[in-house]
Amino acid sequence: MLIILCLLFAISTLIAFLTHGDYIDSRNDVWFESNTLFVLIFIFVISRNTILDNGFIKYGFLLLIFNQAYDVITEITYLDALSDKYDLVDTMIEDGTLQIAYLLIALGFTKLIKQINDEACIDELTGLYNRKKLSEIRLKLFDLIYIDLDGLKLVNDTKGHAVGDLMIIRVAQAINQVLGRHDQAFRIGGDEFVIVVKPSHGAKIVEKLKQELKGESIKFSYGIELTNIDELSLALEKPIKPCTE
Repeated sequence: MLIILCLLFAISTLIAFLTHGDYIDSRNDVWFESNTLFVLIFIFVISRNTILDNGFIKYGFLLLIFNQAYDVITEITYLDALSDKYDLVDTMIEDGTLQIAYLLIALGFTKLIKQINDEACIDELTGLYNRKKLSEIRLKLFDLIYIDLDGLKLVNDTKGHAVGDLMIIRVAQAINQVLGRHDQAFRIGGDEFVIVVKPSHGAKIVEKLKQELKGESIKFSYGIELTNIDELSLALEKPIKPCTE
């Protein structure tokens, strides 16, 4: 990649050197403007499979490239005189597209940062929230359901971690099936899950979870406690009297 960038700089230098002085305003300006254009193109190319999945950033960069290309070609004396003749159009192209490009890129990076923050709060294996999301529980007062899978270590030791992971994924799927609109589920450890539901709804959710896993060789222990966001850390630290299913 560094070699490609150096080649682009060499090309811009060659363009500036070969350009006849009678046809351009300044060789130095052509060189600097061409370098900037090639750098923008380089960034666009190497980013096309990552941040350019974001439409705002993609089209913002394309506008930047267009804007910079316009700066390069208006270094030609004839085109520069023509742009001076139509000053309003020139201003709209040169300054207007630049502002729109920056706005699109700013919106794109805002969206990208939010996406990164959201993904940081998602458990990769199950798709449930992880511990980082516990601080964003929506309910002020809620039933805290603590779930601990029984026998996961034995499954990992005898059948392998791949089978154990499938067991965890299946429980996460079952939890998702029984969640209500305002409920939230978290995987807080290897075999530990937490579900946050409206007060007095905890027992109902557990019963639904039992039915969802009925007939499967998956057992779990659980506990239910009424708590609030201010006492959540304490509730998670102290042992909840488990019931086994």
